[in-house]
Amino acid sequence: MVSEMDANRQLAEMVYEQRKKRMEKSAQRWNELEQLIKRAKGFSIRYLRADELIQLGRLYRLAAAELARSNSLAPNRSLHRLVSWGYSVIYAQPPLQRLKFWNSLARLIWNDFPHALFTLMPFVLLAAGAIFGSAFLTLTVMLVKPEVANSWLGEELIAILQEVAQRHKPGHDWLPLMGRPFAFWVILLNNLRVALLGYGAGIFAMLPSLYLLFVNGKIVGGALASGYKFKTLSELLGFVLPHGVVELPAFCIAAAAGLAMGYRWLCPGDLTRWAAMVEAGRKSVPLLLGALLMLLYAAFIEAFFSPHEKIPAPAKWLFAGVEALTLALYFAGRGAFVRRQSR
Repeated sequence: MVSEMDANRQLAEMVYEQRKKRMEKSAQRWNELEQLIKRAKGFSIRYLRADELIQLGRLYRLAAAELARSNSLAPNRSLHRLVSWGYSVIYAQPPLQRLKFWNSLARLIWNDFPHALFTLMPFVLLAAGAIFGSAFLTLTVMLVKPEVANSWLGEELIAILQEVAQRHKPGHDWLPLMGRPFAFWVILLNNLRVALLGYGAGIFAMLPSLYLLFVNGKIVGGALASGYKFKTLSELLGFVLPHGVVELPAFCIAAAAGLAMGYRWLCPGDLTRWAAMVEAGRKSVPLLLGALLMLLYAAFIEAFFSPHEKIPAPAKWLFAGVEALTLALYFAGRGAFVRRQSR
């Protein structure tokens, strides 16, 4: 009888020792797994060594299997937390993919926008011709044939343009600092409205969009002519150029996106008109989105930099020149690169 009790006690002790060793081994595993997860979470999983990555995967699979087994008996909260934490590290996307918006934005700026610009360049040039041709024609009419100006622009618009020209006297602070944040939103919303209107109008046989560009060109040309007449052209250019070198191309680009769709409606080729417009819309959307980003930047410059009375006009001209050069290099460099990549 005693020998049987001793045998049972020895067996129980052996089972206890084995269970204790198994628990200690599991605790060591989960502690090692936790340390690897902390390192991967604190820096990046890419900074782990190859052997550490293999060990992380092996321990994570063991922990997931142990969690599934223990859940059938009793919930293990600490192991559940560890497995959830490990999942968020192992299966996490890279930072740019994790933030899909920023990844899409970077792709738009770096690839899609310049590629769409070069693909639809004829429509961009057509839009630029409409707005800048109208501006030059209006400037010529107001300077050479002032008696025709009233019938060309209308008395109400001429009065507004003259008020704008007189406002830009040297040293005159016509937009106080406190009013600039509000002005930013007003300018931005108005620019977005004009751009979207130019885009939407171009869909309808192209002509409404071209007319809208022509009208905006008349405003630009009339403002410059009024500035010359009231001898405030230098300050007026100091205000217009810093944001205008970005804003006016953005209007042309947004309108070009709509013109491309309108052209495909007029000339669908082998496709149906609807299919042709859908195809053109798919190509033109990056163009529109890029133009809206340009207008966001232009609105900020127009509200906070262009009207700054303490910055001399030549400095603003220089700033506008740097902007124009940067924009040209961006479009030429990225556009050529993307086109080579797509071949």
